[in-house]
Amino acid sequence: MIKFNLIENEEIFTRDFRSFTMNNVIDFPSTEQIVAIYGPNGTGKTCFVKVLAGAKGTKLKFEIDGVPYSSGSTVFHVINDQNNRNIIAGETKDFFLGDNIKKEFELQKYLAEGREKIIGEIIQKLKSNHGISAASNPLLSLITNTDIAEIVKDIVNSKSKGAKFSTEVIINKFASLPFESITLSDEQTAKLTFLKSDYASKDFLIQQIEQLGSKTLNSNPNVHEIEENTEAIGILNRFHKDQCIVCDTTGIDWQALLAAKTDNRANVFEAIDKDIQPLIKKIISLVPATDPFNIKVMLLDAISNGTKRNIDSLISDFKTIKGKFERLVINELSAVFDNSDLPAKMKEYQELIDERPEISEEDMLYIEEIIGNSMNKKLSLERDENKNLRITLSNNEFLGKTRDQLPLSTGEQNFLSLTFEFLKAKNSACPIVVIDDPISSFDSIYKNKVVYAIVKMLHHKKRIILTHNTDLLCLLDSQYKRCYKLYLMNNTDGEENGFIPLNSKEQEMLISLEKLLATFRGPIFYCIRDINIFLISMVPFMRGYANIINKETLTEKLTQLMHGYKDVKVDIAKAYIELFGNKDGVIPDTYEVSVPDILRKTVDGVNILDNSKYPLLDKTLRHSFTYLFLRLLVEKKLVEKFKIDTDQNKQLGQIINAAYPDETDIAQIRNRIRLTSKKTLINEFNHFEGNLSIFQPAIDITDQALNKEKVDITNFVNSL
Repeated sequence: MIKFNLIENEEIFTRDFRSFTMNNVIDFPSTEQIVAIYGPNGTGKTCFVKVLAGAKGTKLKFEIDGVPYSSGSTVFHVINDQNNRNIIAGETKDFFLGDNIKKEFELQKYLAEGREKIIGEIIQKLKSNHGISAASNPLLSLITNTDIAEIVKDIVNSKSKGAKFSTEVIINKFASLPFESITLSDEQTAKLTFLKSDYASKDFLIQQIEQLGSKTLNSNPNVHEIEENTEAIGILNRFHKDQCIVCDTTGIDWQALLAAKTDNRANVFEAIDKDIQPLIKKIISLVPATDPFNIKVMLLDAISNGTKRNIDSLISDFKTIKGKFERLVINELSAVFDNSDLPAKMKEYQELIDERPEISEEDMLYIEEIIGNSMNKKLSLERDENKNLRITLSNNEFLGKTRDQLPLSTGEQNFLSLTFEFLKAKNSACPIVVIDDPISSFDSIYKNKVVYAIVKMLHHKKRIILTHNTDLLCLLDSQYKRCYKLYLMNNTDGEENGFIPLNSKEQEMLISLEKLLATFRGPIFYCIRDINIFLISMVPFMRGYANIINKETLTEKLTQLMHGYKDVKVDIAKAYIELFGNKDGVIPDTYEVSVPDILRKTVDGVNILDNSKYPLLDKTLRHSFTYLFLRLLVEKKLVEKFKIDTDQNKQLGQIINAAYPDETDIAQIRNRIRLTSKKTLINEFNHFEGNLSIFQPAIDITDQALNKEKVDITNFVNSL
């Protein structure tokens, strides 16, 4: 039994996890000792795994059978990030077991943490010192070392963060950068500040001036009048006086003078080359304090005289400051490795993985049998006359091959790599293996294989599996009945948080349609607290079930209650009795409802079931009612409001598009997106009709998120 007292990862977990006292125990079953933790996207499963792995900035306190721990490093062997396993980005030797497994793991972890620190420091320096926070920043074009520039661009890419480049490349490239001392004068500092600011603008001035270097300048002696007239126009527009504000001369016709100055400026401006006009507009506003390159004076003089000497001088000055900028950046990248032993550790790791691998006979059998049989490709291990280990896959050499040289699909590569991860976990000294979402990138065949490997290869370990995939739960149960205990993970302010255990009945109902139907035919009758709301909340599931067992007439009747534009009365008590029976006469002989009747109901303050017996099913039925209610409400209102033809537009998605068809009207687009983005509306009750997973809507959205959607949709409908 694991009792968690503190789980912290920045602000990701609610305060309940910081002084953990409720739903803070994970208890392993005595059979296969597997715990499955289900949580929808966004609940913090991966962040929880990072806490267990001791990631930077995390805190953890827990007890195992009363023994306290403040770190999971000796307890949890973590397998995560399956989409970026080593086999995908390197040679086979990068993930194969070396003979010194413990040392290899230590170096891998050290280098991974060092890489993360390096990347974080580079991102922070470039952002705080130079305002660079995206790969598209033009300042990065000033790095003339193309290899370094490409790595830096990928590092500042918020999605990639350097993922395109291996740790080896990043460490070796940056560690070899020379550091050269540089001193900037006050003038150069001002010029560097101007350059950064200019490169951050949409149409930066420096680049436009540099383009003039290859062009011929036509002389225009009157170009200075543009600035003079601009200043005069500003004064005349501001003061509106017939007396000069400088010399007090009276009798000035300021309006005529304004018109003359305006005409003169326009005439002079039009006489200038078209490609230079935008430059003139930009530099007129420059003042000496913001123009350390003296761009305005030099450019106006160059145009006035028709000579490029000033332009060439400016371009040369720009080049000098660009060089200073590049040197500053290179120095900062080089300084990341000051007093660092990462290059030495990388060399040590490279030497280690180049050694001849040694694995046990048992592990050899695992590789040959599980991997070879699962992929229908012969994978064998043998030793040559020099006792070198040779691995062949489909009679081809395996070690030292790159990804594109392997005769494997992407799914096979992922499976092969994940199996080696399991092999490492099997040999780990840690008693508990934590696996984050192991089947998300596999097809149905490989999902079975992965689950088989989890159950069989790791049967000597305790296992914690985190997932948002109910397929995994069903597959685990099919491999070994009742082999795991299921917890629902919640992490929402104001709700019941932590690892919420499911009772054995509801766990069976969640993964077995047979058990769910058996419950609706028997035990549920003794736990219903509100018959009417229970029957209404069952309508979507009953319609889906009736459709699957080919009760066409009943399916059509229940369909009348699934569309807001219908008003037919349907006897849902008879529907339930027809599908599931009526043990002890709990269900009334008749209960007819229509869409308007449903829309007059509420689940607020209603106990549908005995919450102590079926807490998850009770929550599920509340959610099911709310999904149905909101769907009917929106359909009914849109059809009535916009007179929509429901013969042509039967489904809610069609109705929304018919209500807001204009692709150019921003208000219509906003309303269309507002409705179609709601989880409670555009799901077509696919869980009920496709795989009859009645629990999915309840476990994939929190009460708080559902209530927010309910309020938002209700307010929207009321606004119509």
